[in-house]
Amino acid sequence: MACPDTVTTKNLSGKLRFNKKLSDDIDETLKLQGVSYLKRTAIANFTLTLEPTHFTDDDGVEHIDVKQTLSGGFKAPVDSLLLNGEESSKNDDLFGHLIAKSQRSKVDDLDIDFLKEGWSEDTLEDGLIAGVVKSDTAKTGKDWVINVVWGFAVIDGVRRFARRYKFTTKDRSEPIYVKLYYDYVE
Repeated sequence: MACPDTVTTKNLSGKLRFNKKLSDDIDETLKLQGVSYLKRTAIANFTLTLEPTHFTDDDGVEHIDVKQTLSGGFKAPVDSLLLNGEESSKNDDLFGHLIAKSQRSKVDDLDIDFLKEGWSEDTLEDGLIAGVVKSDTAKTGKDWVINVVWGFAVIDGVRRFARRYKFTTKDRSEPIYVKLYYDYVE
């Protein structure tokens, strides 16, 4: 189902179900991030549903808390973004120790062409949710970086929530570019 026009990068809410048919495969990036074969197989066979809650705190800083559920009712950790452009550390159940930062960005402010492409008019106007997530190499021994953006795109005539990312690691000479699309459920 198409995302209603009221759901934007400035009002990210509702239930969004991962569309495997439209999205790129993520197995290679998960493998390079150190996710085990068993967990990657489970991720490939389950469907992810996101339930974002978007709010602005008393200091005017945007927050997006994303409840994640896999089909069958399996809960995944809540992903909490603070859109202030400052790095923060966290220990993720799937990826281990991470360093992340998020902010609202205009498309023209992005340095990676792949992340600039294919956005809806409202996303171009309101801005993308942009971030950098990287392994905390000192704690994990892994060395990878994801440059990611969130917004809305019209695919096959349907407005969908979309994520795009560029994944780099010293374990691979070329970056991996990934597009992910989600259907609006409610």
